[in-house]
Amino acid sequence: MMSRNNYTPKNCVWELTLQCNMNCIHCGSRAGHKRENELSNEEALRVVDELIALSCEYVTFIGGEIFLYNGWEKIARKLSDGRVTVNLITNGFLFGDKQVEEVRYANLSNVALSIDGMEENHNRIRNKSNSFHRVRQTMDRLNKEHIPIGVNTTLLDSNFDDLEELYHFLLENNVLTWQLQLANPMGNLSRSKEQMISIENIRKLTAFIREKRDEDRMHVYTGDNIGYYGENEKYIRGLPGNINYWSGCQAGLCVVGIDSIGNVKGCESLYDDIFIEGNLRKETLSEIWFNENNFSYNRKFDPALLAGKCKKCDMGIFCKAGCRGACYFTKQDFFENAYCIYEMSSNHQTGIV
Repeated sequence: MMSRNNYTPKNCVWELTLQCNMNCIHCGSRAGHKRENELSNEEALRVVDELIALSCEYVTFIGGEIFLYNGWEKIARKLSDGRVTVNLITNGFLFGDKQVEEVRYANLSNVALSIDGMEENHNRIRNKSNSFHRVRQTMDRLNKEHIPIGVNTTLLDSNFDDLEELYHFLLENNVLTWQLQLANPMGNLSRSKEQMISIENIRKLTAFIREKRDEDRMHVYTGDNIGYYGENEKYIRGLPGNINYWSGCQAGLCVVGIDSIGNVKGCESLYDDIFIEGNLRKETLSEIWFNENNFSYNRKFDPALLAGKCKKCDMGIFCKAGCRGACYFTKQDFFENAYCIYEMSSNHQTGIV
């Protein structure tokens, strides 16, 4: 059943292809070969019309490797012409004259590079011995072309100690924004969960982000699977200078994910078919978005659904068990978060947030 609601898909993460030229140990989608029958340019351009009609404000293109999808720049340009802010995330391995022309035509807000530590760790995690060298070349080219640079770093225990050195490396290369996120134990990492970051290091990570935001030399911020309500909670999210408390997972509320064959989910970090709400070859995005039975894990959230330690937590009604993907892939439950730092924080001990 379809009914109008107050939800708007302001933020869309759109996987245009699963094809990739790397085999990262933490890849949640197990990217490599493209899926059969990925959306054509024509189909994708129709989806653009639907996103604009639904008042989408931000679109991030991901892969796989986005530069392996022919015509991505036409899709991005149509979005930007429709007053949607568009960026992309790339591993930075393929970036020459052709990609520069495409980026300029697309009118992107920035190009975000995936960098998972300094050279040794980055190359090991990405399973490519020259990947750090190539991404460094891409940074040089982006700077030469005056294209704004962002960086995403996915954290394991093994690359955590690189953070300070990496921070200074990014500053030296004129990086404007740096998002730090945890690897969820899905896809490739589901086979080696022992590499997941420790709770103690997550707590140290929030202190690191707060410290770097205080320095105000680069916009450093946390991904949605880091938290929650620890001592540094109000200092690690959103724009610098603002107080932004975590208010629950936004998948299916103001965030939508689209994969390369048109499946729609609340978030592209929910890499399991259980989260598919519909397909754009069978229904319009509007029909999927306004279906009152879809995205029920968030739209119909009730504190009574909380499980495990989240059920007993005094912040559960506000936190709502944090990132839904982090819950599902660590505990096989939508409403228990194994990687929350609140229990060990002084806020929990004092009752102060």
